[in-house]
Amino acid sequence: MQVSPRVAVATLALAVAAYLHGLGSLHILANGDEMIYAQIARATATSGHWLPLESEMPDMVNTKPPLLIWQGILATDWGRRWTLTALRWPSVAWTFATAGMVGLLAWRASGMRHVGILAAAIHLAFLSTYRYGRPFLTNPPETFWMFACFFIMAWWRPRSFESRLVFPTIIGLCAGAALFAKSFAQLVPIGAGLAAWHVHEVRRPDGGVDWRRLALRSAPGLVWTATLALAIFALWFVFDPDPAAIWREFVVGENFGKMKAGRANYLVALLWGRVSVWWYAASWFTNVGLLAFPLLGTMIRAWQHRREATVIERLLWIWAAVLFIVFMVPTQRSGRYLLEAMPGIAVLMALHWHRLLPSAFATVAIGAGAVVGLVAWLSVALVRELGTDVFTRVHWAIIGGAAAIAAAPLMARRHLAACAVPAAIGSFLAVSSFLTAFDPPRGGYPPEAVAAARGRIVHVPQNFRGGAERNSFLLPGALIRGYPEQQPGPGALGVDDLVVVVTPFGAPAPPGAIASRIELTSRHTPRQLLDMAAGRLAENIFCSEWLVRR
Repeated sequence: MQVSPRVAVATLALAVAAYLHGLGSLHILANGDEMIYAQIARATATSGHWLPLESEMPDMVNTKPPLLIWQGILATDWGRRWTLTALRWPSVAWTFATAGMVGLLAWRASGMRHVGILAAAIHLAFLSTYRYGRPFLTNPPETFWMFACFFIMAWWRPRSFESRLVFPTIIGLCAGAALFAKSFAQLVPIGAGLAAWHVHEVRRPDGGVDWRRLALRSAPGLVWTATLALAIFALWFVFDPDPAAIWREFVVGENFGKMKAGRANYLVALLWGRVSVWWYAASWFTNVGLLAFPLLGTMIRAWQHRREATVIERLLWIWAAVLFIVFMVPTQRSGRYLLEAMPGIAVLMALHWHRLLPSAFATVAIGAGAVVGLVAWLSVALVRELGTDVFTRVHWAIIGGAAAIAAAPLMARRHLAACAVPAAIGSFLAVSSFLTAFDPPRGGYPPEAVAAARGRIVHVPQNFRGGAERNSFLLPGALIRGYPEQQPGPGALGVDDLVVVVTPFGAPAPPGAIASRIELTSRHTPRQLLDMAAGRLAENIFCSEWLVRR
């Protein structure tokens, strides 16, 4: 089933709109690490110097190399424009740049421009790309630079494989940037992937490997690439005033710590539990989200047509397999470690899109319809409880448009392939529109409360390290201090300190209250889910956060 060039362009435009919608929201799909990095960026910007990195949490300073923190410092003009949009827009730029490489490589592999556009849209339609490609995280720059290494090798093949200095140097610079964005450990999958590609390139017509050519031509370039990449990463140690802290906190604590077994028996951890290889393998499908069945179909079609596969297609499958194997070795296995393979997966899916069965596309439409239907039901139920001013007309227009895209292919079979990716992206927009409705002004403090908190310490309960940092965007100018929500209170308080107190939605104001804001709850219990199913939404979806004097 083919996708026309016009549909491909429209799908990509829809994806761009979805990624920009609600970019500054407090409630986007993200990861808790975002606020940790934001807190480090803010503290470092306040210090006025690039290095060493600073943090208000003594045990959470050198958690990642400084590239992301420097990005946040520059994007916010050294903290003077401290907004989530300012922090996040470079992440979206990295993600769009990665999608651009995806599109170019699919165009090169297929010879058709619209297949390249479709591949870029498929990459943006992955749940993992949407979740990790917009927040202030290390994943967007890391994914860009790692995929750039292999994009350059594939695009300029065979010159890139025959080069002994120019291309190894270019790849070394890209790999170094990837290491400086995430970790020196990323050199292992990069090096293993490049080595596997070179082995594939020097295969003889009889299927054997020309080991002499590999040793004399490929090996020196690979060694130079690895040396240059590590040298770039080592600059962190050279310029940081406290390299011993980097070794202790980042190298030993953050990286070698992940190699420690979470259970007494490594084999048991490998074969059983949430970090087992089976859960890890399932991450290929959870990463793509609603496109899980099209991915399964791509794997099946790729195997059936393996003799027709182009060199680029073979190389991309090798890269995905290498990445999977490398990150299977540590005890801490996560689908997040496969994000660097997802651009290549998008290319492969676009190449086989016309071969997939209509039923694979139908599952996307059904899944998207279920998501949009749930959002619509929640929206209507909340309007009944809270009034019609909860959502704007734009929200209802987005819900209607997303529902129409999901329903269209179910009514006309010929639209299944064309509407699958737009339906998945439409579900992103529907969820984003629902969540952003509870951002300021509805989900913010009134101006008088913001003024009262400026320059004062505000103690905030948090259920995740660094979670209190979200309040720095709600109360600009306040000095935010987080404490575990399990504690009965923040402990010792200064005379002028303020405290954020969380109460059930609709509960009376606590003593000393200055103002309140509405907040979405998370980590619902089974009882709360049953209550919501019975129609009691407001008291289970929302809570009240009160700014209180000591």
